[in-house]
Amino acid sequence: MEILDLILLAAGRGTRAVEPVAKQFLDIGGKPVLIRALSKFEGLPFVGTKYVTVHPDDMNFVQNLLLQHQITNFDLVCGGNTRQESVRLALEHVRTDRVITHNAALPFVNRELIHNVVRENYPCVTTVTPVGYSLCRGEEFAEEMVHPEKLQIINTPQSFHTKTFRECHRKAYEENLEVRTDCELMLANGYQVKFVKGAPENFKITTPLDVLLAKSLAANKAEQEKS
Repeated sequence: MEILDLILLAAGRGTRAVEPVAKQFLDIGGKPVLIRALSKFEGLPFVGTKYVTVHPDDMNFVQNLLLQHQITNFDLVCGGNTRQESVRLALEHVRTDRVITHNAALPFVNRELIHNVVRENYPCVTTVTPVGYSLCRGEEFAEEMVHPEKLQIINTPQSFHTKTFRECHRKAYEENLEVRTDCELMLANGYQVKFVKGAPENFKITTPLDVLLAKSLAANKAEQEKS
């Protein structure tokens, strides 16, 4: 199998989790969220250099953290003010024809998901999970019911054709275009976005409730490993 470099996005300073440290550094079951996510890519024969985007203030801390947890073949990249900027900056370092991206705030990624995303060779491949809820558009009052059939939640890991992905990010930068996700960026440029079935436990830690759920899931996994 071909080698794909990895971009792991860990430069965020999100505060919605209401924790004293950035969510990627939270201790979940004895391991920082960042390490839980990154360790799933460790030892995979098709993963090349791991480019980890980091806030400038955290460079030394993350360097020591990754060495402490025996993460190999990594390179730290100063992240930008937004996720989009961090991806663009990291892409300048990637040297493989295809690249994997993953958010550090999704600590329960598994190797099957990574394999499945890499196995599909499209300009953009993303894991998705069904919405599964009744939805409504509106502010103070309901304006429109949105039926969930065929609606999907975009997750990572994702994979991309590097040259195409890089060109799309450079174009967005030059045109001052901001998007919420890389999938939106690829679609806006006319490229296919292939869905791969995700896993419910591969959720993004965003809110205090997510933190509680992550700690409970980690404890449950630890109990299963003991038995």
